[in-house]
Amino acid sequence: MPGFAPLALRIALAAVFAGLSLVASTGSLFAQDKVGVNSAVNPQANGTPPGGSMRQLVIGQEVVYNERITTGPAGQTQMLFLDESSMTIGPNSDLKIDQFVYDPKSGTGKLAMSATRGLLRYVGGKLSKQNDAVTLQTSTATLAVRGGAFIVNISPNGTTNAIFIYGSALTITGANGASTTISRPGYESTTVPGGSPSPPSPEPPGQLASYLQQLDGRPGGSGGAPTIPTDTTVANSGISQTISGDINQSVRQSLQSQGGTNNNNSSSGNSNASNAQTNNNPQPNSAGQIISCIAGSTCDPSKTVQVGKTTSGQPVGGNQSSSGNGGGGTTPTPPTTITVAGRLKNTNGGGTIRGFVDQSSLGDIPYSSGTLSFPSGTTQAGTFTGTFGSLGTISFPLAPGSASFGPTGTSSSLGSFSGTSFLSADNTYFYASITPTNQPTERLFVFGGTPVNSSFYQQTGTTRIFSFSVQPDAALQSNIPFVRSQAGGNIPNASVSPLYVVAPPTTPIGQASTIAAARTLQASLAINGQGANQQSVVAVTTGTVGTSASGQPMLLGALRGSSQMTSSGAPVRISSAVSSTVDGNGNSFYGANAISGFVLDQTNFAKGPAVGTAGAAINPSTAAELPLSSGATTYGFTQPVQPQAVPNNVGASRTSQALSGNFGGLMYTTAQATPYIVTGPTIVSTDAPNNRVQATFAGTAQSPSSGVSNVTMQYGGLTGDVQGRTAFVDNSHFAALESVTAPQQINGQNLQVNGDTTQAGKLYMLSSGTVAQPTQLLPPGASFCQCQYLQWGYWGGDLQTGNASNASVSRIDRGGINTWVAGVPTPLNDLNTLQAQSATASYSGAAIGSVFNNGTSYVAAGGFNGTYNFGTQSGQVAISNFDGKSFAASGRAPLTGTNYNFTVASPGIKGAINGAFYGPMAAETGGSFAIQSTIGPAYLASGTYAGKR
Repeated sequence: MPGFAPLALRIALAAVFAGLSLVASTGSLFAQDKVGVNSAVNPQANGTPPGGSMRQLVIGQEVVYNERITTGPAGQTQMLFLDESSMTIGPNSDLKIDQFVYDPKSGTGKLAMSATRGLLRYVGGKLSKQNDAVTLQTSTATLAVRGGAFIVNISPNGTTNAIFIYGSALTITGANGASTTISRPGYESTTVPGGSPSPPSPEPPGQLASYLQQLDGRPGGSGGAPTIPTDTTVANSGISQTISGDINQSVRQSLQSQGGTNNNNSSSGNSNASNAQTNNNPQPNSAGQIISCIAGSTCDPSKTVQVGKTTSGQPVGGNQSSSGNGGGGTTPTPPTTITVAGRLKNTNGGGTIRGFVDQSSLGDIPYSSGTLSFPSGTTQAGTFTGTFGSLGTISFPLAPGSASFGPTGTSSSLGSFSGTSFLSADNTYFYASITPTNQPTERLFVFGGTPVNSSFYQQTGTTRIFSFSVQPDAALQSNIPFVRSQAGGNIPNASVSPLYVVAPPTTPIGQASTIAAARTLQASLAINGQGANQQSVVAVTTGTVGTSASGQPMLLGALRGSSQMTSSGAPVRISSAVSSTVDGNGNSFYGANAISGFVLDQTNFAKGPAVGTAGAAINPSTAAELPLSSGATTYGFTQPVQPQAVPNNVGASRTSQALSGNFGGLMYTTAQATPYIVTGPTIVSTDAPNNRVQATFAGTAQSPSSGVSNVTMQYGGLTGDVQGRTAFVDNSHFAALESVTAPQQINGQNLQVNGDTTQAGKLYMLSSGTVAQPTQLLPPGASFCQCQYLQWGYWGGDLQTGNASNASVSRIDRGGINTWVAGVPTPLNDLNTLQAQSATASYSGAAIGSVFNNGTSYVAAGGFNGTYNFGTQSGQVAISNFDGKSFAASGRAPLTGTNYNFTVASPGIKGAINGAFYGPMAAETGGSFAIQSTIGPAYLASGTYAGKR
């Protein structure tokens, strides 16, 4: 549609409009077999007419009543209906036209559609000007729009997310009959299965841009058109009169509504369609010609015309000015140029194996005066040009969304090159991966943009949660952020969370001098295979949005993780600083009224003069993979970040809690050849207003351990300068790294390295809700507990024993992927009531833990079942098919508060199971287990379990 779809879609639509209008003008009020035509198509788009077979869609093809339209991962199509409304269908979608009745003389009728999945955009025509004349039904909601446009995203489970773009109102009614109405552009509502539509709220930053990128045309489809329309067709089609508003204007207003106040139902400025103007802007190429293309098809040079003119010499579009030369010609609009700042990263002869680790003047170059140039005033496709010290000037094409380019049209001192790029919808952020033609084993990475408006960072009085997708490093090319492929970055079955940014209600983003600050969290977990064939990796990043040396907001954090690429040997620790890169103007975040993107790397910054401020960059700064008993491998990463929709239910429950429980696991050490078991109580405290987490794990060593009887590990912190080591998003999404305010201990003694207690621990703890649970480890019939009153998660990392005089480390004790469980204990009054009733409760769930089996190490899981008689305070617990083993304990287990203890004594195995009851009336239970072999090869296993009644 003009001003809304890309040029390719606009031209295709115009080409079919005249014929469509003729069909519409001859009818009266009846249910038409033909309801419209396909006005633009990309591959993998099919239609199935009623009673017919599936057909691939092509431009100009009729859409009939009751037809089902489906698209694949690369499919897109746009339908133009007889009432001059349109529906754009994105990838992986399924839509059906259930009813279409239209009288072109009176403009009355009805359009009813249904969809089971996918991304859809509706722009109203004549029917939408009536009440309840246009509806779209999903499995969870019914949408009714009046006089406007909306975008809806339907998840595979039926969750419906609707964004109002412009018009009078969009009403969403849930399957339960509850409804809400959105009248402010840029606001959204989400309906989950069985639920009511959520109250209107500002769409998350970047969400609309993300949706538009999936809906807009892209390379790969000609739409099947036998004749490619020219710009004359566009100019003469009269299409500019068929749309009730300028969609570009409405989209801009929607973007400006992001992050606004919660005035949910107020009208917004100039959003009414009647106040907007339509504007067609053909897209010139670099030679100053307009080339007609359809849905990303190859351009036809025979259909080129001079800028500002159609083939008949008439002006095209609304932005052309007359040249006054008497010949009826026009003067081309001057190019649009945007000045951008950013950085260039260069592998600089090192190849890709260690990523962008070079931080020399040739490997890491900030710039402040690059340009994005768009010919003749358009912003559809342009050119980036920047100068980078001794590398000279680099120039390449830059198109909206994700695209490929080169080697044609590129230039640099390195010669020609090819690559891939991304440009945000608002042209405020871009990045490009470059492969020089003459040096195919090297990579350059260029990124930059314009700084976010300062108003975005200001507090709003409500907690804001933003979600970003971390894209692969151009050199490392790992699916898991911040991790090399050699350390598990491409292990199958990986769960990669979004990068969350949670901003407090009363503190600006970037101000970290108070206890409240904006904090960040990203985590990944991959466990592939079982037993001796298993590979695994976990990576946890937390941070604080503080202030750079230039006074601008920037992310300052750290990465901790563990890699086990072979089951033999000890885990490898992964460790690094993580920060948002600072460009030549001192900015980190790019965008306009919201963040459209930024880039993260491993640069470490000295502490600035105040809490939460950064000093000078420490050079060099490298990430590291550290085996337990050999030298480290250093590397660098450069990870671009793009906004995405906040996942459903993230942020829905945010409470400050004091959770208690147990942890278990294995610790590997430089002091002996085999690991040892450590188990004990844990306390996890969350502070929702200040987005903080604090945890203490105090355990006893078993099995035995050389020189260690107990350990105390401290994480995060609720007070003081936590230096980006803690992040709380909600009750299910949180993490903390080693505390820098409370010391780590072994045998009651504070650990230190070079006299500094903050250097003695390199730890992580993570809630399991942040990443997907490893259900592939479970035996048949077992499932992880979907508990309400307890949480479980992972922990690991290093305790380093050093001294006060130098940086040498005499001992390292290391955890890989271990587990913890904690929750809200059952009230004692409830336990007394259960005891008085002689009540018996049965529980089921799952157990997960770490295993050392005769020299091999891995993670395993099994089923859990338990029964407890509160009257006699006795019972039994059983963990079944855990790594092929089953073990149980039974007998008296008197309660100490809410806690119980069982001793495991099975043939060839000894150990203990320690747990507690959680929630009202002991609704759930969880705890730790530890077992070891008493005969035969060495076998150790320790972890946690959780179950509910």
